[in-house]
Amino acid sequence: MHRRLLILALSLALLEGFPRPVASSPAEPWLIVPGQSLGSLRLGLPIRALHQTAGWGQPDRTHTAGSIIYMFYDRYRVVVGARDDVVVLLLTTNDRFRTDRGVAVGQPSSAATSAYGAPGASGDDRVLWYDNHGLLVVVGGNTIVRIGVFDSKTLVRAMLAEERPARDVFLTARQPKYSKPVDARPGASPRTALVSVTLKNSGRVVKVLNPNFLLLIDRSGRALRYDPSTFRQTDACRSTIAVKPGEVASCSVVYVLHAGESARSIVFNDGASTDEAYF
Repeated sequence: MHRRLLILALSLALLEGFPRPVASSPAEPWLIVPGQSLGSLRLGLPIRALHQTAGWGQPDRTHTAGSIIYMFYDRYRVVVGARDDVVVLLLTTNDRFRTDRGVAVGQPSSAATSAYGAPGASGDDRVLWYDNHGLLVVVGGNTIVRIGVFDSKTLVRAMLAEERPARDVFLTARQPKYSKPVDARPGASPRTALVSVTLKNSGRVVKVLNPNFLLLIDRSGRALRYDPSTFRQTDACRSTIAVKPGEVASCSVVYVLHAGESARSIVFNDGASTDEAYF
């Protein structure tokens, strides 16, 4: 018994030399805190630290507009804006993120005004600026398509307006025309969705309305490529439709949906530019 007590005492003495575990707060990887953070990413984070953060690393691509460098993490649908090697802006099109008041991409634009009140004056009716909160909400078709956080003490709105050319493209879409009503019963046959899109090129190089660059996202999150019946449309999207800088063009694409499914959004991504329009 004395020997066991001695061993226990020695063990406790040795443990005093090791750091004790620190209780960590519950992780909230999808929480947006206006003026502070987007998930695990925080405003004010040095770029070097961002690249060393687990799961992030190097971006898929970058774009420079004025004094801001935009880093695109397409796998997370997140854009990080940096100025002077420090994160000053965080944007997302990922509908898994939620603000501290429950606002998310894909919700009606009224969700933002209900949660945060009337936005400040803006020259762009697509962007709702909440300067007091450090929050910006981009809407399209009365739907929230982007949410961003920024430090209003570091950036002024004129500087943040550089986010617009950083997108290079702006995609809008009409409500799909379905071949028949949705049928979720077992064994139900699929239905088609005809989608008319419009692409505005705000970049400096020509964009092409190749249907391979357009993916339909259904309500289950599946990404669908165009159906060959697309080319039976008189205004079909084709690789020959070029959209010059400053110009706008429209076309139609056909998709075949799984039984019981409907369209959630459509994405344009040519490898250099991307935008998403919600229905």
